[in-house]
Amino acid sequence: MSHPEDQRSTDSDAPSQADGSQADGALSVEAQLEQAQAKAAAYLDLAQRSQADFLNYKRRTSQDLEQKIRDANGGLLTQLLPVLDDLQLALANVPADLAEHSWATGVGLIGQKLEGILQRQGLEQIGGEGDRFDPHVHEAVAYEEHPVYDEGQVASVYRVGYRLNDRVLRPAQVVVARGSSRPPASAGGESRSVGEGTAHS
Repeated sequence: MSHPEDQRSTDSDAPSQADGSQADGALSVEAQLEQAQAKAAAYLDLAQRSQADFLNYKRRTSQDLEQKIRDANGGLLTQLLPVLDDLQLALANVPADLAEHSWATGVGLIGQKLEGILQRQGLEQIGGEGDRFDPHVHEAVAYEEHPVYDEGQVASVYRVGYRLNDRVLRPAQVVVARGSSRPPASAGGESRSVGEGTAHS
């Protein structure tokens, strides 16, 4: 037979057990929230890294494409240079009795159009008389004493050179002067637009 005291003791333990269960549940929710926040931070970091990797890939792809276009343009213009040489040589040697002929004038206009197109593509003529010899843009084919130019200057141009942007497509073939009594000239090597200067045949 149970005593009333025992019943009161059992009833008093029940609320304490319920409070413990509620505390455990609250802690579990907080732990789950922390885990969810950690996962969200990890996913955000992964998304940011993926975005950065994609932007880098896009940038590299764009740079590679630009380089391929430059290489293709350079290859095409290199093949056109002999044609440009021949055209300039023909225009420089038009017979006097044909100089005013409409045919010669028309060919000259064609040459100007071609040179304009090449200029817009970034093609520059390099190498000119009086420039300081620069092995990066000049190719020496001979040396000679010269009454006007000092040693190390370009005395004459055998074949003009060309540069596309920062890339030398063809160095200028030049004759380099030996020493003279003139004071040293300032550094040259200036670029010229396509069609300026005269190439020696």
